[in-house]
Amino acid sequence: MSRLETNQRIAAICRSQFGYISRAQARSAGLSDRQIELRIQRKEWLRVHQSVYRLAVIADSWSGQLLGACIHTGGVASHRCAAALWRLDLFSAPPLEVTVDKPKRSLHVVRLHQSTQWHLRDETICSGIPCTGIERTLLDCAAVVSFHKLERLCEDAIRRKLTTWQDLTECLRRHSRQGRNGCGPMRRLLEWRIEDETIPLSDFSRLIVQLLESNGVPKPVVEYRITDADGHFIMQTDLAWPAHKKCWELDGLKFHSGRTAMERDKRKRNSAKAAGWNIQEILWSMYIDHPTELVDMARKFLAS
Repeated sequence: MSRLETNQRIAAICRSQFGYISRAQARSAGLSDRQIELRIQRKEWLRVHQSVYRLAVIADSWSGQLLGACIHTGGVASHRCAAALWRLDLFSAPPLEVTVDKPKRSLHVVRLHQSTQWHLRDETICSGIPCTGIERTLLDCAAVVSFHKLERLCEDAIRRKLTTWQDLTECLRRHSRQGRNGCGPMRRLLEWRIEDETIPLSDFSRLIVQLLESNGVPKPVVEYRITDADGHFIMQTDLAWPAHKKCWELDGLKFHSGRTAMERDKRKRNSAKAAGWNIQEILWSMYIDHPTELVDMARKFLAS
């Protein structure tokens, strides 16, 4: 490889990385370790981290510093930095935050978060920098921002059509475990918005169907109309297995208010039971906190 080709490759890497380059990338472009050291000695390259450099002729930037930290640690931009990369309200160039898979030595002016759920980071590229996916970003932010700011961030992401309340609920289910930072505030926010009827009942039904199907449970019929022996309408149930005359009513969402509505629902369910239907009531918290147990419950319900 000629010197010109090497320099062109180096220039292309630096242009795409805000003036930053790693030793491994420089080697791949054709430079030897001695050539790299000469550029450092001549102060053409400035050492930023171990084996990570910045071209001296390119002014440093927040984006470059963040990418440099990601290159050095093998991590991804996360939390408030990821929110800034997704161009959400509240953050534009916050203090540097990077999530890593394994423990790393602390970096100057970089906050490192070690993740025990690295495989769920949903890594993507925003503005040329690796970062967490939008739902993971919002869940991480739930651990470091106020409840009010979390709500604003989620609303902004939904308004920009980057995610939905349904996707955030599914993200919480995947990450939910005791002690996981961010799950508590995100759960409270979703419960608040569910009670406010922000999440349609049909979305909750779809989440349940996806969970059951992905675990090999026969797919239920959504919003099935139950009738008596003469074909008279009794009620519409959320999820049903008509061949088994069994159904699930999703009672975790507070769409019905007032004593009259509650009594009407009970009468309908009693009529369905009288017609031979077996009804189970499913809470939203069962889906979020105990999805495996919910799947087992469905299998036993259908087998009984």
